[in-house]
Amino acid sequence: MIGVCLNDIIGSGSQRTAAGVTAGRVAIDHEVAIIGTGFSGMAAAIALDRAGISDFVLLEKGRDIGGTWRDNQYPGACCDVPSHLYSFSFALNPGWLRRYSPAAEIHAYQRDLVHDFDLCDRIRGGFEAASARFVDGVWTVRSTAGETVRCRYLVSAIGALHIPNKPRFDGLDRYRGKVMHSAEWDHGFDWSGKRAVVVGSAASAVQIVPQLAETAARVTVMQRSANWFMPRRDRAITRFEHRLFRSLPFAQRLFRWRQYLVNDLVFHANFRKRRSLRKWLVHRLVHRHLAKSVRDPELRQKLTPDYPIGCKRVLLSDDFLPALQQDNVELVTDPVGHFTEDALVTATGREIKADLVVLATGFQSTKLFGDMEITGPDGRTLADAWAEEIRAHRTVAVSGFPNFFMMYGPNSNLGHSSIILMIEAQADYLARLLRHAVDGGAHTVEPRPEAEAAWNEFIRAGLDDTVWPGDCRSWYKDARGQVFSLWPHGTTRFIHAMRRAPLEEYRFYS
Repeated sequence: MIGVCLNDIIGSGSQRTAAGVTAGRVAIDHEVAIIGTGFSGMAAAIALDRAGISDFVLLEKGRDIGGTWRDNQYPGACCDVPSHLYSFSFALNPGWLRRYSPAAEIHAYQRDLVHDFDLCDRIRGGFEAASARFVDGVWTVRSTAGETVRCRYLVSAIGALHIPNKPRFDGLDRYRGKVMHSAEWDHGFDWSGKRAVVVGSAASAVQIVPQLAETAARVTVMQRSANWFMPRRDRAITRFEHRLFRSLPFAQRLFRWRQYLVNDLVFHANFRKRRSLRKWLVHRLVHRHLAKSVRDPELRQKLTPDYPIGCKRVLLSDDFLPALQQDNVELVTDPVGHFTEDALVTATGREIKADLVVLATGFQSTKLFGDMEITGPDGRTLADAWAEEIRAHRTVAVSGFPNFFMMYGPNSNLGHSSIILMIEAQADYLARLLRHAVDGGAHTVEPRPEAEAAWNEFIRAGLDDTVWPGDCRSWYKDARGQVFSLWPHGTTRFIHAMRRAPLEEYRFYS
């Protein structure tokens, strides 16, 4: 149904304008343009609507909503945050089927949100943003097809994990078998009885490999570095729980609150440098899980990381380690060398025949806006502003780029809990900022440089007390090795920091 919704608005109906609205001498199409219709875009739209700022458009490059959960539909795709926590606090879903929801169920929840909050007719599908430029108080967003949308305020809700990282392995272009990235899965391909090579052994790979192993003749997993694991302990939500949550919504909120507190405790136990009893207990659990799950000492050695727990993302899985011990599955730690027409050849010269190559190689996490070029009033691009450091004020705004805001911006990601908590806090903060601007008659909002500098000093101090800056490679870091992605405290502290943030940190002017 939602596909039909988007198809309907790709034409002229999507190009509604706010007639008579101007910003300075330039007419605008909408007060606010939001790029992206994943959880971030939806949260921003709903918060603005609740604040009485209803003239907005959601720009979507695809023909369906959903972002990450639309694109990542590979076999076994599943969230690693409990379902009841991975949903908006104002739109709890009592019908989740499992403790950890599969991608298709999360995408269905997103589709329900679009209809429940009347967002369908505010979405302009088929609009892939190529550039955005701020001139005379107006942001002009241009699509790859040459279409434009003019707005007073621009909100990037593109998300951090949306551009597939596809390593340029030597010879891969000559390989004649099937190649697909985990985020671009071809569901028409049947791997039964075939030889598969999975390049990567992290978040997506640990979900894909057990699925392939069920029917593939052979599955070879190419591991660059080992990962720490914790048991997922997934299960179906019982009928009793469904009845309880539907009849007593408060019971579901208590259930969600319990998980929220547990996850914040995990942060303090797992990611702080300092020692504690909680940290010792978590580390003991992780080591025991590996020891009990993998009996072969040689395989267990390959799977044991050489960095502290938490330095890279800790993975949750109940079936990956057992799958690696099946007769038709092999873990290879040799680096990828090159490809021939029908095989992968390791750096040590070993040839591995393959009918299917799965690139479970993650995303280009530092490209927060994809290939879109964002240019401020002085002609400087955001890429230039971030040449030395990827930074933002309170994760949502950048000094020198007025009326520009980000959802899921720098240092708002998490290594332990639900990003939905952070997104909601950002959306409410954004709505408060713009409501204040509208009420005060201000047309331009920009963070003060000194406020942005103080915020980033606070972030750096917090990160220094975590294991993330340690000696390990992770997508949390930029090319300089600086942790630009993660929030260095528990989610409660972020929510309070955003709610209590003084608006004097910004300049509001006409």
